[in-house]
Amino acid sequence: MNKLKIKFTKPPGAINSLTAQQVVVDKFEDWESIPDPMPATKMVPDWFKQTKPLGGPIDTMPTIKKCPPFIDAITSGYIINFCSTINVKRITEGQISKTGKGTMFMSSHAIGQFENAPWYGKPVLKFASPWIIETPPGWSCFFTHPLNVPNDQYHMLSGIVDTDSYRVPVNFPFIMNTPLGGEINFDTKTPMVQVIPFKRQDWEMEVGITDWDEWKGHQNVLGKSGDEAYKKNFHVKKKFT
Repeated sequence: MNKLKIKFTKPPGAINSLTAQQVVVDKFEDWESIPDPMPATKMVPDWFKQTKPLGGPIDTMPTIKKCPPFIDAITSGYIINFCSTINVKRITEGQISKTGKGTMFMSSHAIGQFENAPWYGKPVLKFASPWIIETPPGWSCFFTHPLNVPNDQYHMLSGIVDTDSYRVPVNFPFIMNTPLGGEINFDTKTPMVQVIPFKRQDWEMEVGITDWDEWKGHQNVLGKSGDEAYKKNFHVKKKFT
């Protein structure tokens, strides 16, 4: 079975501007130092690696280290890190200052663009990624804040782009959650966005009553298989290399 391929390329010496036009960046001298996107399996946070499979008072309670749905979420797709180093400071409600080598990769939205949104009043910045992402025909990409990796300083807004036809670097807006006077330091180890490709299909919802025998059968399987019942009987391994 042939593997599907997702392709990440960056134009030599150019990034995406706010108007989705490529502009030459002669100020940024470390173009080759921009970190490559990585499979999410290689970007699992340290706190998760350090989590024990069993916890609780006497280490008998299964932890999230043994939860396949949680693990699938943090290991699906690919992670794009920030391109360089930058310090962003919140000056007023909608104003920021930015310093560092990577300032050209960061811009901001007008505060009025998010009127009535729950985060209205907070700065909404934009990570101008250099990466052009290409997927096979019929496949799009879901872009989101790294799943199950909360961050109290910033939160990436989610979006879907039809990357089988869009040949321009994708910009990623995010909310700056720091208080007035607060600041965030980004570097090449900062995970910015998780990229999960998916096949576009038309769906139709159906609502009804579950078949009793089918439900009972699944419950019996779960009851007999212990705390890894889902993993042993229902889970399908996903691969993103």
